[in-house]
Amino acid sequence: MDKTVPSNHRIAPPDGSREPKRVNIFDALIGANSQLLPLFPYLDEGAMVPAGALMRGGPGVSYGQFFHTNSVDEVVVVFGTGGAMNAAGFVAVGPNTHLVNSNLPSEEDPQYFAIVSITQRQEIGKEQSEMVTIRCQNEKCKAIVTQIHFDATPPRANHYADPAGDGLFLSLIYAAEAAEQHNASEAARTCKRCGTVNTPFPLDRWGWAEYARRGRTVAEARAALEHVIASK
Repeated sequence: MDKTVPSNHRIAPPDGSREPKRVNIFDALIGANSQLLPLFPYLDEGAMVPAGALMRGGPGVSYGQFFHTNSVDEVVVVFGTGGAMNAAGFVAVGPNTHLVNSNLPSEEDPQYFAIVSITQRQEIGKEQSEMVTIRCQNEKCKAIVTQIHFDATPPRANHYADPAGDGLFLSLIYAAEAAEQHNASEAARTCKRCGTVNTPFPLDRWGWAEYARRGRTVAEARAALEHVIASK
């Protein structure tokens, strides 16, 4: 270590809690079951959390839209597109409250696609919070129809998913909950300001519920294996 560098500017050596891993986003998204899929299994405090998303248009395709509020910054990198709004290599840091949609010029045209990563750095010793908001589809209204605010403070120690869910990427867990709450009934989707009955949010297109189901299944399977090993 270069001792001429002030101690408060030095990067501490690896502590062994996060094994170095290499992931190719193009390969990873072939088997992705969700948009905003974490590319590495490290979600604890201080971790860099890059997540991948793959969007493609097609007949009858609709991604809908929602607003996301995050207390930490999100860095967007576009890795490849076919006619999408931003070209490959585009990098941006958006506002903490931002609109989320496919960003495709036409969601029903299969020539349009995009692969992007969204990266956030988990806080250390601080609380994190997020919010998912679905607004009225009436252009003259845009009132809040469904909203979930949640604590996204990362765990202190790195660990894999567990049945309680605190080892999963909470952004996806609560986004699924917001969409399910919105889609629960016609009354739930009815705007209290203007009376518009909003269409259901296309949850299956985003895959969040499937991520939650698989994550919890994997956690329970891991726990079952650990139980067998411990009983030997």
